[in-house]
Amino acid sequence: MSSVDLEVLSRWRTIGARRSEEVIELGLKLLKSGKVGDQEWALREQLAIAALDLGQIELSQEQIKLLHSKFPNSPRVKILDGLLLESQGRLEDAKAVYEGLLRVDETNVSAHQRLISLTLSSSPTSAIPLLLKYLDTFYSDPSGWSLLSEQYCELGMYTQALDALGHLMSVQPWDEAAVRRAGEVAYTMGDYQLSLKHLLRSIEMQGTKETNPNQRRTRTWWGIKLAVSRLLESPNSETTVPREMQSTEKQLKLLDELATERILENGGKGVSLEVKRKVLADGKDVVR
Repeated sequence: MSSVDLEVLSRWRTIGARRSEEVIELGLKLLKSGKVGDQEWALREQLAIAALDLGQIELSQEQIKLLHSKFPNSPRVKILDGLLLESQGRLEDAKAVYEGLLRVDETNVSAHQRLISLTLSSSPTSAIPLLLKYLDTFYSDPSGWSLLSEQYCELGMYTQALDALGHLMSVQPWDEAAVRRAGEVAYTMGDYQLSLKHLLRSIEMQGTKETNPNQRRTRTWWGIKLAVSRLLESPNSETTVPREMQSTEKQLKLLDELATERILENGGKGVSLEVKRKVLADGKDVVR
């Protein structure tokens, strides 16, 4: 069974599954058997992280000490030092570890990510420069752009949030959720034409019910309904969409009917009856 257990642990490492309790149980059993072969050190690293997850500090310290003896001055093992310090509440010491690693190698992804995570927990505003610096080096990381957009939204910096989502959509042009989020942020900014363009694109990317029977479609149709209502109320509202690409009044009325039909078809899930009545009536009393 040892070979099977090794394969299981290896697969969990590959896919990033923590499964901390099982990792400790299998890992300790395998190490005791001595039948780990060339996977010993990867297993000890996995075991150290699992132990930290469960607050088993002594077990984690033991594994980290052995890893240091095998790999002196290893940046990867120093990341474990930082994680251990975090688990002990020594956040400034952990931060110093990550900053030291970045001074040696500014492309250390793990050090960047841990430093950003630490800063987010204590000072979200200060995390934005760190995210920007990280994305300068690792532009193709979609999670970084997504997180940056969220932080900008938290601060009410919607133009910057929309710009971050633009980068996310460049990195992952197939990401329908990012397109929908862009529509929602544009709506919050008051650019209803732009919001409508993004939301309609999101609907297009979601496919038909037969190919993609999900509930996010309802949320997108609600967004379209609200954007259309605003545009019918204020056809000359400011927008960054060129006039020739803007939806006409006739198109807006047709979209309004279609959005109402789709919302009712899906039951308007997740929305109170009062809001349904207001939006499906004419949208005039909906609070932004």
